[in-house]
Amino acid sequence: MAKTKLKRTLGFAPAFGAAVGLVVSGTAMFSVGNLAGTTGYATFIVAAIALVPMMAAAFAFGELASMLPGGGMISDYTLPALGRFWAMFALLSGYVLLVACDGGTQIMMGGASVESITGVPQLVVALALFVVVVAINVVGVSVYGAVESWVTVALVIVFALLGILGFCNVGAVFGAAPVRAEMPLLPDGGWGTVFGSVGAAIWFFIGFEFACPMAEESKKPYRYIPYALIFGLLAIFAVDSIFAAAAARFTDASVLTTSAVPQIEAAQGMLGPIGAVVMTLLTILASFTTANAYCAALPRMLYGMAREGLMPKLFLKLSVRFRTPVNGIVFTALLMLLTMVYIGINGTNADTVSSLISVACITWMISYAIAMIDVLVLRKRYPDYPRLWKVPAAKVVLPIGILGVAYAIWTLSDFWLAAVIAMAVVAVYSFAWMKLKHIDLRDKVSLAQTAEGIKASSEYLPVWDEAVEEWLQKQGSSEQDGAEDANASDAELVVG
Repeated sequence: MAKTKLKRTLGFAPAFGAAVGLVVSGTAMFSVGNLAGTTGYATFIVAAIALVPMMAAAFAFGELASMLPGGGMISDYTLPALGRFWAMFALLSGYVLLVACDGGTQIMMGGASVESITGVPQLVVALALFVVVVAINVVGVSVYGAVESWVTVALVIVFALLGILGFCNVGAVFGAAPVRAEMPLLPDGGWGTVFGSVGAAIWFFIGFEFACPMAEESKKPYRYIPYALIFGLLAIFAVDSIFAAAAARFTDASVLTTSAVPQIEAAQGMLGPIGAVVMTLLTILASFTTANAYCAALPRMLYGMAREGLMPKLFLKLSVRFRTPVNGIVFTALLMLLTMVYIGINGTNADTVSSLISVACITWMISYAIAMIDVLVLRKRYPDYPRLWKVPAAKVVLPIGILGVAYAIWTLSDFWLAAVIAMAVVAVYSFAWMKLKHIDLRDKVSLAQTAEGIKASSEYLPVWDEAVEEWLQKQGSSEQDGAEDANASDAELVVG
């Protein structure tokens, strides 16, 4: 058990920044521009459909984070619900594969954006961004939170303004003009195209739950985390819908669907060269905030898993000076660096970006479904456990969310094989690790043990600590009463 405890210093703003820091990213903006070329004005309808399972997942993560405000997130949640194997599988397939597929891609896209307007080599810029991101996270999460929240707010505001100004044809003064002003609401293919694009729209929102690992360092995680997730999703829906509508109006569909940087092409179509420059800078900042989100969240997930024996103990090591999970940060940085090398060799192009994010999207959505199942299972197994924030109408909302995730995965059938292979590798590794460590794959950690682990590893949390302590005492009393009843029954048998 780690002796150094993480500090509870973060408020709502860092949680909100983490929630939108990943979804306002280079590949997310790529996805918005690319999908706008396919679905046109109806992109907001596609996004609204995709928002349904994402909001259900946000509700689930909100309840789980309020129950178990630790750094392990999906692993902490799944251990008492579905057991050790699924806890390990959910985190590795959903998040380690994410960083492996998307981490370096984000930074390389930022580098490519700089190269497009300055001529500075992509790799030089990408390496500079990479070093800054790693340094910020090693120094401490409070520094990360301050940087992330302000940069993310700026990203959202600028991205929204670009869409609003573009759609209102402000760019006319720079020579911009609509190319599809009379475009109908529904795209070619009608509703079939709309419903068939839901899986692609999921990438608009995916990653919102990266606020949850901040719970161990949040001052009020049972309040800040759920509302950061909810308002983060709503903000992203509004901003992406506005930008997609403007992109569809001012940019040729073939350009949006084939470009490696459709968001920059769209901004140029809306506002001319100034729009292109602003969007390029926005892409750089998006790459920066996304990399920050990865380096802040994944190490804390690994920290939580290592605490349960599901990952090597080296991930429990905290920096003595900065009290940050330094080995987890190094591991995350290596994953991102490998992706950067791969893309540097093969080149940044639309097909590579689209395929990587689609595979990551499928594996990620599996972890969302697991989180929703976790809530339902824990509600049944531990009905009296204190829940300081609860999913409304969980028995209705969560099954709808699970079905929505299944449908979104179905629309990404072209990438099933790659996703299945990736998840199979994760499953084999998880199985081998547990066999090596003599861990029962079906073993479930009690919720009491998980809660006590969080209490022991994190600083005192008002309200939650008192509620959990009272619950733990009741659990102990119930077990003692049960033992006394059993002893009395044994005594009666002996007397008889």
